[in-house]
Amino acid sequence: MNKILITIYVITLDEEFDLLLPIGIPMKEAINLIQESIYDLSNGNYQKQEAINLYNSDGLLINQNNIVRLSGLKNGTKVILA
Repeated sequence: MNKILITIYVITLDEEFDLLLPIGIPMKEAINLIQESIYDLSNGNYQKQEAINLYNSDGLLINQNNIVRLSGLKNGTKVILA
């Protein structure tokens, strides 16, 4: 499979979103894709931010220098966008 389904909790909106991410892109690109998708899904209520990170459910920072496949994300993973 070339994509994984993850659930993203957005602190600023206090909402969760399910998104499919391609596994072969860098995490920096994935975060941009996530922010664009959340902007669309929230009808413009989310504003894209430059200094934003993804954290796993334990609160640990997901390394942005990896590609998605090597970041530890798997189908069904829940992450926090903050």
